[in-house]
Amino acid sequence: MKFFSVLALSAAAALASHAAHAQEYRFRFSADSATTNIKVQAYQKWADLAKEKSGGRIAIRVYPSAQLYNDVNVIPAVSSGTVDMGAPPSGLLTAVVPEAAVFELPSMWGITYDQYRRMLGGDFGRELGKKFEDKLGVKILGYYNMGAWVWGTTRKSSLIQAPADFADKKIRVVGNPLVEQTFKAMGAQPVQMAWPEVPTALLQGVIDGLETTMSGLDSVKGWELVGNLTYANHKYTPYVVIMNQRAWNKLPPDLQQVMLDTLEESVRWQDTELERINAAAIERFREKGVQVKVLQPADVRAFAQSAGKAEPAFVQSAKLEQAAALARASAGLQ
Repeated sequence: MKFFSVLALSAAAALASHAAHAQEYRFRFSADSATTNIKVQAYQKWADLAKEKSGGRIAIRVYPSAQLYNDVNVIPAVSSGTVDMGAPPSGLLTAVVPEAAVFELPSMWGITYDQYRRMLGGDFGRELGKKFEDKLGVKILGYYNMGAWVWGTTRKSSLIQAPADFADKKIRVVGNPLVEQTFKAMGAQPVQMAWPEVPTALLQGVIDGLETTMSGLDSVKGWELVGNLTYANHKYTPYVVIMNQRAWNKLPPDLQQVMLDTLEESVRWQDTELERINAAAIERFREKGVQVKVLQPADVRAFAQSAGKAEPAFVQSAKLEQAAALARASAGLQ
């Protein structure tokens, strides 16, 4: 009798182990852009890879076009657990972690992509991630590149070729106060505006132009909105992939590693796609009659020098001296 009891217990334990191993983990990912945007395609690539590499145990459903939350509201939503994951831009996280503004300091303009990745992978990135996790109660899974930044102006306005060309132009910006201050330093009038309002504002002349990414502007047929385009590619900023900490803790260690590995694989895929998209977009905008200027390194330095007039006061007021020094050291700039 004892023998059969032992067998029964062993069978029950084996079944429980198998059930735990076979358990499926479902997560909701909130994205604020349409599926035509490369970042949303990268999120879906990650979801597909995670499902494949986990043998179907990880199921990430991506909700595009702000069906759940926009990038502003997704931050508290992930923190509270209302949604499992999101990827807000670093500029929107500066209200919680001021050090995230370092990516957009004019003294960082013109760094290479390799230097940017070293920033994220070095001491600066590790400390920044810990601050995000401590302040928000989330797990930082990785960073997607936002892509090349551009300045577009309407057909009634003029092409931005030098810092002085920003004078008195109303430019739509997003992100932290540093962005506003750098544009003011170049003579522009920065305007914070939610994206749904931007197309109409451009077409009606409420604003003269905008700062956005090349891939983002291309995905919404930006040639219908602007007549002039400056391909600046002057700074690297990340989308920060955040996951609710409680949701992360539900995953066994092997699946946590799958999540991290497949995310990094999708980041590399997006990097390759961005190079292709940006090159094709420049030609497409030209073919559509948009006047395009591609900034050279000397041009970027001139813009950085002009915008940099705002940097010392901002760094001091936000107490970013240590973070900025650590970022430069991590990137190998010192």
